[in-house]
Amino acid sequence: MNEKAIAEKGSPKKPAAKKLKFEKGTGTVICIVLMIVMVAAALILFQNVIFNGAEALADGYNAAFVSEKEAAYQALYQKYYDKAEAEHRVANRASIYIGNIKETEKLEVLKVSDVEFIVEDSGDNSGNITSWLEVPGEGTYVIDLSAAEFIVDNERAHVSVRLPYPELTNVTIDYSNVKKILFKDDVFNGSYKQGEELAMKQLGQGDLLIKKEFASNEHFYLNAQETAISTIQCLIRELNPNVENLTIDVEFY
Repeated sequence: MNEKAIAEKGSPKKPAAKKLKFEKGTGTVICIVLMIVMVAAALILFQNVIFNGAEALADGYNAAFVSEKEAAYQALYQKYYDKAEAEHRVANRASIYIGNIKETEKLEVLKVSDVEFIVEDSGDNSGNITSWLEVPGEGTYVIDLSAAEFIVDNERAHVSVRLPYPELTNVTIDYSNVKKILFKDDVFNGSYKQGEELAMKQLGQGDLLIKKEFASNEHFYLNAQETAISTIQCLIRELNPNVENLTIDVEFY
């Protein structure tokens, strides 16, 4: 009986072993669940990383695409704009016509005049004649256009002209307007020959003085240049009435 009783008393220890096995199985399940959760979380995180990276890549691609598209559009627009502008400019460009200007060897640009008073006293000649003459003279400044240079720029509606400096020519006495202010023959011999010789002498002196005055008169020379510039500009404009905003530069050499 005692052994049986002892055996019966010892039998309750078996459920404890089952509880331990149950606790071990529960821990394993929990570990598996945690691993699954961790794997799922890692997958979700990985997916988020991929998604964010893909989104950033897409944004970068879109930005680059938009930038390249805009640059291509601007380049294409500029290309056709330049082409249209060039065609418009050519279509509205008028050829500048110089004509036969260079065939004019001596273009008159300015006429000048002067008066000299020639005095001959009685003591200056053997005939004791006193003679005062008013001697008018005139001259003409000309430009040799055959030696001129014309540079025409049709696209810019511009003409550059190089001219030789004005030249004084045709200096003469205006004999029809010579005036005798005073003539006195102290001897009263009335010699026609002496009077004629004296007149020729005085006219010769007047001619020399007039040429000297014209040659040394800077005012005449500058006026001749200014007149030459305006004359050439007017000639070219008259030959090109349809050329808008035509500019003409003139210089001397």
